[in-house]
Amino acid sequence: MMKILVLRKTVFLFTMAMLSFKMFGQGFGTVKGVVRDLSTNQPVAAVSILVKGSENGCATDANGTFKLQLPSGSYLLLLSHISYVETSVQVMVNPDMTINLGNLTIEPRVIGLDAVHVLSSFISERQIPVAVTTVSARTIERQTGNQDYPEILKLTPGVYATKVGGGNGDDRLTIRGFQQENVALLLNGVPVSSMENGLVYWSNWSGLTDATEAIQVQRGLGASKVAMNSVGGTVNIITKSTSTLAGGTFRYSISDYGNQKTVLQLSTGRMKNGIAVTFLGSHTTGPGYVDGTYVNGWAYFLSVSREFSSKHKLVFTALGSPEEHGQRNYGMTKSDFDKYGNRYNPNWGIYNGKVLNLSQNFYHKPQINLNHYWDINDKTFLASSAYVSFGEGGGRYTRTYNSDSSLVFDIRKNNQIDFDSVYRDNQANSDSALLSDGNWVKGYSKNILTNYLATHYWVGLMSTLTRKVNENVKITAGIHLRTFRSRLCEKVSNLMGGNFWVEQYAKSLSGVAGRSQLKKVGDVINVDNYSMIQYGNLFGQVEYEKNKIKWFAAATLSATLYQRKDPYNYVTDPYSQKVRKTGFDLKTGASYKLGSNGNVYANLGYYSREPYFKFVYVNFSNAVARGLSNEKITAVELGCEISSGRITARLNGYYTLWKDKAILSLENIQLSDGSMTRSLVRGLNALHRGIELEITTLLYKNLTVSVTSSVGNWKWQNDVTASIYNDNQVLVDTLKIYTKGLYVGDAPQTQLGLS
Repeated sequence: MMKILVLRKTVFLFTMAMLSFKMFGQGFGTVKGVVRDLSTNQPVAAVSILVKGSENGCATDANGTFKLQLPSGSYLLLLSHISYVETSVQVMVNPDMTINLGNLTIEPRVIGLDAVHVLSSFISERQIPVAVTTVSARTIERQTGNQDYPEILKLTPGVYATKVGGGNGDDRLTIRGFQQENVALLLNGVPVSSMENGLVYWSNWSGLTDATEAIQVQRGLGASKVAMNSVGGTVNIITKSTSTLAGGTFRYSISDYGNQKTVLQLSTGRMKNGIAVTFLGSHTTGPGYVDGTYVNGWAYFLSVSREFSSKHKLVFTALGSPEEHGQRNYGMTKSDFDKYGNRYNPNWGIYNGKVLNLSQNFYHKPQINLNHYWDINDKTFLASSAYVSFGEGGGRYTRTYNSDSSLVFDIRKNNQIDFDSVYRDNQANSDSALLSDGNWVKGYSKNILTNYLATHYWVGLMSTLTRKVNENVKITAGIHLRTFRSRLCEKVSNLMGGNFWVEQYAKSLSGVAGRSQLKKVGDVINVDNYSMIQYGNLFGQVEYEKNKIKWFAAATLSATLYQRKDPYNYVTDPYSQKVRKTGFDLKTGASYKLGSNGNVYANLGYYSREPYFKFVYVNFSNAVARGLSNEKITAVELGCEISSGRITARLNGYYTLWKDKAILSLENIQLSDGSMTRSLVRGLNALHRGIELEITTLLYKNLTVSVTSSVGNWKWQNDVTASIYNDNQVLVDTLKIYTKGLYVGDAPQTQLGLS
């Protein structure tokens, strides 16, 4: 027995010695690389790198990098992650050598995501030479908390995001000094910025951060096919697509001041019939950080996909975020701040035992898309989307009889509005009001609450055809058609103790015109008009890539038809004349690869942009503004990127000259006949130029430091004359505007960020 054990031990030691000799003779090599998301080009952490047929492997770090030592030989590496399709890579290892596999891409386990990117002009960084920053779902989940979309982007160079009134979704965003009306917002490629004025109301989408796959900021020219208002840049939000994995998640969070959020996500995965369903719902509620800025918001996201064959795919999505929240729309004085602190809000009180804020926003803007993806052949792909959106909501407002002010709501109790006193004052009102027919009435409300409502409906169709001509050339062509209709009106919402409201029709060009002056809850007062816009554009782009050079050229031709309807001012004929305008943009750019560690790029573009609706009909009437002209924008951009080991640096420079810019005065101007108007300032020129820097370095395997910086120089270039017209478009006055040399305001021109 002892001899057998000794023999076995000898054989074992001999075998191990031979294996060691064999391995020593082979030598070891090193394999390294970076794993990135195929759709966003962002690094993916926690990807398992396993040698097929063995237990040897590793995982990627926070920057998507990995390093693996292997004996010399040929291996098949398996890249796996729960959220991605498994990918394999063949590698040959040589002794004492490092094999750099570079960037390895893995495909998300979602249906139709790549096709959504085609529709939305969502690009991999440096795929097209533009200044671009992409924020991944992982980063959004980690950083969101109680922040809204714009604040997630505040560390992006050139981007300034801040809250306006302290309420949920009350944010604003500027890029390179251009305000929100000149920054396009796309949701899965569909523009959701207002067609009337370019504005974005972030509260309409604030509940959908949990349904977001990625946010991409394309600064400056960008790659958008449909967003003519993207002078400063384009913010492209891509929602989660239909997951191919079955399962779900539940999350609950609470802030230190009491706001709570509950999120539920469920997915069937791809079923045998080829259908997959993903649903996400959330509820946000709480008192808000600022006094009286309560929130009660819901959000829903539904995606249903069906694969009919390897060539055809249908994806249906429906999303929305119905919500209501209190606001603080009045700036605090320093004495108020010193006395009450930064959470003080003078705008609210208690009414019938509940919090009532004079400034409350409420809105629901669902968006429904049906996308069709068609792989015509291995070189041609067609992506089409039909969409519809219908929004309804508005904000709370106040009215005081025979006055534009609401001073009675300044009656205070415990530093809050005393709504009970307002109610009693209306109940006890014994004054008489004279109607246009000569009759006197009593019992009217001196102060009421109203809802300033903005409803809209739009429907559109987008289609993009991509054709790979050969291994170097790709052509893209597209069309976008859209019709839009909105209504702006004010309705009585609460008579506050009185029996009715007396509408004077003082702001109507037609006067009373036989209409009833006694208004109840739900009746329209003060304003009632419609905007009707029809829009279409054609888009074309050619891309060339060979060796170290990438080049693209793109052009867009657009046309807009405007009309206004105003039954409040024009009783017998409420329609304005139609106005047609055309515009276009031209863009081209090229990049050159610097070895394996960097590249440089340059691009330029020219826009001729149709005016916004608000500049076509400027005096709250159907009269068309005189001398309408397109705004002209010339932009030049330069940039470079260097990536070496643990450090990545990006530097961008921009020069944007904006000519014939128009501005409407914010304050109303009273003319000698008592009518109100606004001054229209045209012909302004502004020059925006600056540099942007991003540096990211991996100091340790779990510690990454990022520095962002932007330095701008934005100034007005000329003095102009403002024209003041009456409602019949007769010039009544002119005003010299001295703007030359003034800085363009509303955002800091120098920013520094550290994370």
